[in-house]
Amino acid sequence: MIKLSTFFRRRLMGVCVLVGCNSFSLLLAGEYNIIPYPQTLIPQSGSFTFNKRTTVYCPFNKPEVLRLARQFSAHFEVVSGIKLAMADIANANRKTNNAVIFQPEVNLENAEAYRLSISANAISIKASAANGFFYGLHTLYQLLPEAIYGKKLVAGKKWSARAVEIKDSPRFAYRGLHLDVCRHFFPIAFIKKYIDAMAIHKFNTFHWHLTEDQGWRIEIKKYPRLTEVGSKRAETLVGYYYDRLPQAYDGKPYGGFYTQAEAREIVAYAKERFITVIPEIELPGHAQAAIAAYPYLSCKQDSSVKVATKWGVFKEVYCPRDTTFKFLEDVLTEIMAIFPSTYIHIGGDECPKDRWKTCPDCQAMIKNLNLKDENGLQSYFVHRIERFLNSKGRKMIGWDEILDGGLDPNATVMSWRGTQGGITAAKAGNDVIMTPGTYCYFDKYQAEPLNEPTTIGGFLPLKMVYEYEPIPTELTADEAKHVLGAQANVWTEYMPTAESVEYMVFPRLSAMAEVVWSDKATRNWESFRNRMPSEFNRYEQLGIKASKSFYEVQFQSAVTADKKLQISLSCDCPNARIHYIINGKTTVYKAPFILSESAEVAAKAFIGGKQRGRTITKSYQLSKLTGLAYTQNQQGGWYDGGNSRALTDGVPGNDKVYAQWVGFGKGRDVELVVDMQSALKIEHFSVGMLNAPAMCAQISPEIKLYGSTDGVNYRLLAEKHFTPPTSPDKVIVRPVFTFTPTEVRYLKVQLRNANYCPPDKLENAECGVLFLDEIGAW
Repeated sequence: MIKLSTFFRRRLMGVCVLVGCNSFSLLLAGEYNIIPYPQTLIPQSGSFTFNKRTTVYCPFNKPEVLRLARQFSAHFEVVSGIKLAMADIANANRKTNNAVIFQPEVNLENAEAYRLSISANAISIKASAANGFFYGLHTLYQLLPEAIYGKKLVAGKKWSARAVEIKDSPRFAYRGLHLDVCRHFFPIAFIKKYIDAMAIHKFNTFHWHLTEDQGWRIEIKKYPRLTEVGSKRAETLVGYYYDRLPQAYDGKPYGGFYTQAEAREIVAYAKERFITVIPEIELPGHAQAAIAAYPYLSCKQDSSVKVATKWGVFKEVYCPRDTTFKFLEDVLTEIMAIFPSTYIHIGGDECPKDRWKTCPDCQAMIKNLNLKDENGLQSYFVHRIERFLNSKGRKMIGWDEILDGGLDPNATVMSWRGTQGGITAAKAGNDVIMTPGTYCYFDKYQAEPLNEPTTIGGFLPLKMVYEYEPIPTELTADEAKHVLGAQANVWTEYMPTAESVEYMVFPRLSAMAEVVWSDKATRNWESFRNRMPSEFNRYEQLGIKASKSFYEVQFQSAVTADKKLQISLSCDCPNARIHYIINGKTTVYKAPFILSESAEVAAKAFIGGKQRGRTITKSYQLSKLTGLAYTQNQQGGWYDGGNSRALTDGVPGNDKVYAQWVGFGKGRDVELVVDMQSALKIEHFSVGMLNAPAMCAQISPEIKLYGSTDGVNYRLLAEKHFTPPTSPDKVIVRPVFTFTPTEVRYLKVQLRNANYCPPDKLENAECGVLFLDEIGAW
């Protein structure tokens, strides 16, 4: 933390007024650790210190503001032991000091704006509405000792806040956080804790995902079987979806739902924190739990359909009959009686059309309504539900698939499959909430996958969240006005407990808070990372079990001109001292270093002399092929290894994530050719292969290696035949070929594809995949 003398501080304040506060804010990041960062912050000298004579002044004639003031006073007494007197602001005057003043102010930008002024004499919060006072109060909390977030008396603490002038209001009107309670169910106490964390970070919308294939989680009185049957599944998939074949299950019944009284309790709890709860009732897809309860809702009306026990997308969807629409209208009527939100989320995503294609009723409807196809039928389905919601004074919001077939002007699109859905909707005049999976899905890995709990895949570290910009560059200024804000989504297939949700959400929630609240011009990664250590202290006080990846080492590798590997190490936490270990030797990291041979590198970060995170280990493989380009007879498709030289980048794949592997599919054989740039003597060759039955991926049964000096005439150097592993789990195989030392410039490797396609293959798996990673020669 940088300490500034009063004189120096005043000089810098003068400079700040002339040239702007961004650079100065960086200097003072250790002193004003506010997240999300305010629009304008001007440091002042001195600080305000609470004592037994401090008085809280507020307008007694404004019940919501009075409630906030009383809550602050009561909580402050709990943690500090200081009882603050309460007084009506009507009795205050300009000379009032030793006070916390809640001052109504009509001339502010909007209801969420506030002004916070702290001097040695008083603290003043100005706002035009209760939510503005609420946000100003939470900024004040962040300027007090972190113990303010605790629940117990802290003896001997000096309760003071550094002097400052803050003008603040949100960049976006919609600042959302989502929670899927269907894949895994969470108790009311945790939902409240989740909402509290949202409020602290100035989020104002809680998207509550309540229905799914794996469970229906909200009581509907007219249809009791939705919870009697639909809230329970017989068992749950164990491990990652593609870990093994056949898949494994825990054999334990799983269930849970919220009563309407509990849902109302959550709505009221959120409202007190100025958070709107938007319920999501999925349709027409993701409906298997409802269909298990009421089979007539499906096209086949099959009573054998059960609540889904694994993750994914299922063929059992609502059939667009009048009986189904009557059911959905009844459900939505009860939902609207619980949730007063303007928006009702109807899902609209991932709806397979298999059942509709073979359903006589659906085909007749397509013909009678003069629809083009089943996609047109989904558009009709969504429009019909939208008209019903509109007739009740509500607006529909849905995932970006609702764009298919066109939208009414008052429908709002949640853009999750990238940004294009949001761009299309905004250009058409529809409001948009940006939530692209690349930046906003908190179910992805946030740190080195080998060290992390299993997730759905992908990679979204803290910095990547922070650097997300919700306004696409493709939009004009007028079109950009339709972007209401952004939302982080928390899908819980691999988050079975409240603790696992916290681990995945924090600290990324703090980064998203700044994305949706702070002006683009005031956001600065260096400033943010300097403020984060205080944020972790708040997490601790709040009992939030956040990921500690902020305190862990990150690895970057790059191939040098002489085909060695340059390793760069970093840590999000500022001033971390990094130690790395190679072959048992520990070195203090000062600059990128070179690996000239294969090695395992372990690294750990020390903050203030203590290691707060885990030791991270990475393996690297170097050979005469490292960094070389190669040609291949087919493209890797969906799995491309992450870069154009994934097979020679020196980074072996692992059995935790598929993204590092190059996948060659459709049963086709693979041929790779590498030009080593000059004739080199080699006598060994290796290739990494992944045997993954759940992905229909089997190792090559036959590999042949050829060498050439001219790239035209090749001769066989070695060949091997392999029997695939019999394990149902993923297995990595790295065979080494040894042959007579030979001088060649070109290497050609041919791998026969086993075209593996088991009869019990998973629905989404593509037959005949060959997964490869690092190839090497020496």
